[in-house]
Amino acid sequence: MSVEQAVEALKGVPTFEVLPDEALRILAISAEEVGLRAGEVLFRTGDAAEEGYVVLGGRLELVSERPNRRRRLCELLPGALIGETALLIPGARPATARALETSRLMRIPRPLFLRMLAGFPAAAAPLRDLFAARVTETLGALETLRVERLVPPPKSAAPD
Repeated sequence: MSVEQAVEALKGVPTFEVLPDEALRILAISAEEVGLRAGEVLFRTGDAAEEGYVVLGGRLELVSERPNRRRRLCELLPGALIGETALLIPGARPATARALETSRLMRIPRPLFLRMLAGFPAAAAPLRDLFAARVTETLGALETLRVERLVPPPKSAAPD
């Protein structure tokens, strides 16, 4: 894949659309292309999250794997960013990513992403705003769930 093609692929990722072309070019030049065969695992639940991946082609699934329980969370298509949080902070993978068919991904290590942000500090503010909006939205959704589970259903009125 050429650098220009990689930049265009990165422009199609919602998280990266706030970045200038020069920043995307840095990511495109230094990122590594990864190939997976159908059924191959990209990472497992609990693995160290040290990079993000952009799906360039194919399909992957994210699966929650808990003891005695396996649940498919979502399917990832070209343009999806896997491990967005891992681009900024260390942590553990919350799910397993597995290729559903032959797939190509762009691997963006955290140090590369952070160097890019250091070189383009103006890009950090729109990304911060984007992440803050997502966290706020997620917390609002979690609060709704918490309230629904903590508030007991109304009792029917007992006859006097």
